[in-house]
Amino acid sequence: MPTSLSTTVHSFLSRHLPIDEPRYIVALSGGPDSVALLHSCSQWSSGSSDRPKPEALHVHHGLRGEEADRDARHCARICAHLGVALHLVSESIESSAKNEGTSIETAGRDTRRRRFAELCGSRSTSMVLTGHHGDDQAETVIGNLLRGCGLRGLRGMEPLSFIESSQITIARPLLAIRRNQIEEYLKPLEIEGNEDLSNRSRAFRRNRIRLDLIPALQLENPDLVSHLLGLSVEARARWTIESKRIEQALQQVHLSPPRISLPRQCWQQFEGPELADLLRQAVILSCGEEGGLRREHLQSLVRLASGESKSAMVALPGARVAIRCGGWLHIGPDPTADHDSPSCAEERNPLPALPCQIEPGSSRVHGGIRWQSLVETSLTLRTPEAGEKVPGRQATVEETLRCQGVPPRLRRHWPLVFDESKNRLWFAGQDLDPLHSAAPVALTAVESATEWELSYHLLRVLTPQAESPPQPPAASEIDLRPTHTG
Repeated sequence: MPTSLSTTVHSFLSRHLPIDEPRYIVALSGGPDSVALLHSCSQWSSGSSDRPKPEALHVHHGLRGEEADRDARHCARICAHLGVALHLVSESIESSAKNEGTSIETAGRDTRRRRFAELCGSRSTSMVLTGHHGDDQAETVIGNLLRGCGLRGLRGMEPLSFIESSQITIARPLLAIRRNQIEEYLKPLEIEGNEDLSNRSRAFRRNRIRLDLIPALQLENPDLVSHLLGLSVEARARWTIESKRIEQALQQVHLSPPRISLPRQCWQQFEGPELADLLRQAVILSCGEEGGLRREHLQSLVRLASGESKSAMVALPGARVAIRCGGWLHIGPDPTADHDSPSCAEERNPLPALPCQIEPGSSRVHGGIRWQSLVETSLTLRTPEAGEKVPGRQATVEETLRCQGVPPRLRRHWPLVFDESKNRLWFAGQDLDPLHSAAPVALTAVESATEWELSYHLLRVLTPQAESPPQPPAASEIDLRPTHTG
């Protein structure tokens, strides 16, 4: 016997609502799923004066004309009937999509997220509930399969998704509830949900999955949706285990968004699909989103990291590249597309001339870095000479830089620090130069440092790793792309 909708929602609210918040937000589209959710939430909250109370948010997207106006009026009637406060906002999604260069679906999602965050901030809450249900989950899993997902995509939507950028949590209490259960729940009530007629349009892939693909597959297996929901739960459990290993490994990276560098020991324990998941998380950690990554991109990244690629560089979506050198894997903006990068075209953005002097107690700015003298002697800052060796060693400066993972195009720009004797080189602290017990200079980024690929690698190589390594996003913070708030 399927679990009743009310039991599911009430149990979810009891377990997950913050106890110190007086209210929570229900995303109300006016459709059957969000209406049933709001009704059940209202029932639970009215059961005790100590329980947080629901408030509803309806976003009028400026689409579908009179039909959208009808939905807004319907939401107002529903909330009046239940005694729930309604926050109604209007947006021009078409204008937003045009201004931002995104699709209508992406603009709608981003707008809703922004409005969620604004309302939560003004109403002293952090929890937003949406009406995504089990059939939506099945559609999501199939959609992810069609684009070539791995274990992470098989999870579908998470019951709880924390959005770090806005400090809110998206909760989906109905993911184990089927569409027919929602219809049965609404039958005896004096309220109903409006159907969004755009859900019938086959112009959208999700609709084609729901209207055409799933019915065709159900001819082969009538229990298809139930199996997909079970697959989602199993994938989520397995992903939880894998993501902990990934999060631990990513503690070793050097991160300064939008760039990230992974040492070999970070990824060498992974292979195949797990390595692909690690690299995907690295991309997300550097730029905050997947940025259009597809299976073929991840496969190229895996080959690059494992040494199977004939090239040392892989192009990624969004004018980004991955480069492997000296046991490091660097992911960041494509320097050939970055006019602010000193490495791609010196004539566009020339570096300050070297050599230069740094007097005792003074500082110089070079390559997006302030070089502060820490010694009582003059220092010289210059670039390497051809074939120059590290004093007291057989290795050349070029080879040493390569082992430190410095990209080839940056090595000739690399500032070296010499003292007055001209033969005592500070290279990267005592790790590389035992002649010096302490660095003669302190390096700090200046305001424009993020524009410089050189400054990124200077700080990575020449400064010690931060005591608190960057925290990668948890598994539940990723893959938040619902198409509607239902």
